[in-house]
Amino acid sequence: MKKAYIAVRDFILRYPAILASYFIYSYYFISTMDFYMKFKHRHLGAKETFQHFDTLLWMWVLAYALVKVIDLRERLHSREKSFLEQQHHIELKETQIQTLHEVIMTLKHEINNPLAIILGYTRLLKKQIPDRETLKKIDEIEVASQRINHALKEFSAAQIYEVAESPVGNLVELTPYNAEKKQ
Repeated sequence: MKKAYIAVRDFILRYPAILASYFIYSYYFISTMDFYMKFKHRHLGAKETFQHFDTLLWMWVLAYALVKVIDLRERLHSREKSFLEQQHHIELKETQIQTLHEVIMTLKHEINNPLAIILGYTRLLKKQIPDRETLKKIDEIEVASQRINHALKEFSAAQIYEVAESPVGNLVELTPYNAEKKQ
């Protein structure tokens, strides 16, 4: 008994249009049969004839209401689907940005260790080598290493990565850690 109740309830919730059409056409069928029975037995006057045609009006009104309810339900479903897709897209972007941040932090750590060694040795070599040509090359190595170090500091200082729309596609913008603290 409980399974039948659940089956009926699920049918009503899934297919309200079919259930409503059963009611509409049943009402129309009963009214039409009553009209024909009275017509057959000649118990039908002009007033009764017009009373039986109100079933057509009610059938049309109910059918129109049913169509509007189905249309509203479809629009709500499409809005909900759109909202869920948008939420999924946002969650996906957040995951991608978090992964990007973790990769940058790992790269910073992996690059910083050898970079510190390069900078340390270039400073030691500058003090030990008197040759101007070699000192110039060592200075170039030190400047390039400092540029790399500066870029790593900028990436690590950024705590939030945001996706911004642009004419050429999505771009990742870095929000500095200090700017976020001040807000």
